[in-house]
Amino acid sequence: MTARRWTRREVNGALLGVIAAAGCLPRGSGNTDAPLDDTDAPVVPRGVILITADDLGWKDVGAYGLTTVPTPALDRLVAEGVTFDRAFDVTSTCSSSRATFATGQYPHTHGVTGLVHRNPELSLPSTTPHLARAFQDAGFSTALQGKWHLSFVEDVEDFGYDTFLATDFDQLIRSADAAKAFLEAHRRDRFFLELNFMQTHRDPFYDSFPQAEGFEVSPDDAHPPAWWGLPDWPEIREEVAGYMSRLAWMDSLIGDVLRAIDDLGLADDTLIVFVSDNGPAFSGCKLTLYDRGLGSPLMVRWPRAITPARTDVLVSSVDLAPTLLDLLGVPPLPNMQGRSWRPLLGLGGSEEPRDALFGEMEQHGGPIPARSVRTDRYKYIVNLSDQAWGMGEGDGAWREEVGALPDQHFDEPRAPEELLDLDADPLERTNLVGDPAMAAVLAELRDRLWTHLAETDDFRLPEVVALAG
Repeated sequence: MTARRWTRREVNGALLGVIAAAGCLPRGSGNTDAPLDDTDAPVVPRGVILITADDLGWKDVGAYGLTTVPTPALDRLVAEGVTFDRAFDVTSTCSSSRATFATGQYPHTHGVTGLVHRNPELSLPSTTPHLARAFQDAGFSTALQGKWHLSFVEDVEDFGYDTFLATDFDQLIRSADAAKAFLEAHRRDRFFLELNFMQTHRDPFYDSFPQAEGFEVSPDDAHPPAWWGLPDWPEIREEVAGYMSRLAWMDSLIGDVLRAIDDLGLADDTLIVFVSDNGPAFSGCKLTLYDRGLGSPLMVRWPRAITPARTDVLVSSVDLAPTLLDLLGVPPLPNMQGRSWRPLLGLGGSEEPRDALFGEMEQHGGPIPARSVRTDRYKYIVNLSDQAWGMGEGDGAWREEVGALPDQHFDEPRAPEELLDLDADPLERTNLVGDPAMAAVLAELRDRLWTHLAETDDFRLPEVVALAG
């Protein structure tokens, strides 16, 4: 199918009209039974589906290079949308990351700097401008299913979701039936559906990856992906097999949703975004500011307006909310720190791609404060304590053995500063801070990070500057 490409004049003209009316659109406006053609096709999609994965690695999709299990649904999104090969979350812990998805702000701004179920005082207040509330106020029917991890003290309805679609007590999406029912009921509405899958998260009660029935993976075939940087040991393959099994299960459920919007005739005018909240829960990945901790698969599909493409430009999760609101014709939230991907999606605009991305950590279960800046080739990390990144979640005895290997550093005290050459050292193991040949690069990245912290009013700025001095 060949998607129509809009000219900048068409996009800007229509978008201005939509934004002017967005605040007074009635719920259920728009008729999906109306004929669509190139002359009267809408510039904005009628609905959006935001699909998030929990703890899914940035390349752990078939179309990104994974070979252990097939991921046909996610591969379909890659084939039919714009795929970002270098997309990064702003942090590597889920509550903080998801709050950034919802607000377009960095964690030190929105205040969710750790897990809200362990630190209820860090919950996002319902008074905070939120993506779902913006859609609701603009006349969209809104629903969420799956993980809710922004507040431990307030309900999803307080944040702008009309409906919390049914899940069990563990919030695990086990079927696409509720999502399909929502889409059927709102097929003539403007809608926003958020599906937060937890399959690739460790079982919260057993800290493991139970195999998914019908999607079993043999440990003999479950080699740790090369980009994780872990040895290929049998005991590690046991855990990887469970992770991959559950990934295949999640992919199957996403496939059910994609088929549902096809059957309902919604595919062309539904914007779908897929993203992960942080890297996999394996040693040296999640909870770090390395690429395998912050990196995420990212696909954006909207058949009527977006021509499939693949890009290696640097993009940040702080831009997710600004992009969705922009493409849906909804005014931006107050104090958003991100910007729209519209130009990167081929939909007009002249803003240049980012040449630097910023990351941060404060705490997960315990404090691990750090800040980072990543450019095309280099990364600079400031560690505000020497607390080790940690050996990842889980209780397998192999973690102690891996931590003792000479090429693994995630269980060692962190250096105050890390400078990494991502081209020469993609697993980020060689610290170049003391290399005289890298002095100019180090000075430049220090300045980039300090400037960002100052511009975003980060409370850690004095400590970061003092540490380098």
